[in-house]
Amino acid sequence: MRFDTVPMPPSVQERPRDQRGYPVPAITPWQGEDPQFALTDYGRSADCARNRLCSVCGTPMPAGPVWRVVGGTESAGIAEALAAGRSYRNLAPTLEGPGHRACMLYASMVCPYLARPNARRGTSAERPDELTAHVVRGAVRGTTGAVVGFADFEYAVTASQVLFRFLNLVEYLPHEVSDSHLDELRAELAARPATRGQDQPR
Repeated sequence: MRFDTVPMPPSVQERPRDQRGYPVPAITPWQGEDPQFALTDYGRSADCARNRLCSVCGTPMPAGPVWRVVGGTESAGIAEALAAGRSYRNLAPTLEGPGHRACMLYASMVCPYLARPNARRGTSAERPDELTAHVVRGAVRGTTGAVVGFADFEYAVTASQVLFRFLNLVEYLPHEVSDSHLDELRAELAARPATRGQDQPR
């Protein structure tokens, strides 16, 4: 689907746009007038963690579940645990922060890397380490991604990174092609429209 045909949460509508019209996530750094979509800004991510702000739209998340989009490896691990009747908890930290359900459904559909199994990363991590070694230009997303809900999250702001860990799975919405979430996104927006942001600086 074209990104401009996907229903946009109201808080995302308030985000700055790039030259194509893509809304720029709250944690995305800028270089001059150009957002660096493949990268995460340390200060923005820390602000979202400390203030419980959505990493996509930058507005507050209420107490309760949070969502994130996962790639093929973690999605497969969740599916395996659920099929075996086991609880799922990934103790490995990630750099990817949480967000509103509607925002993550939206992001899964409009981000080229997240949306399709054969999508490839356009940029490598600037300083690869054990958490970002997989962020390599040309890397493929994998077969089945997912939008996943968790009861809550933990975070740690270190000298160089913002780390997140997610607790207690509450929802698992797998996809090969994320267009399959379109009805779910429409229903979420109709049931619980997001609050428009009052001030959305870059």
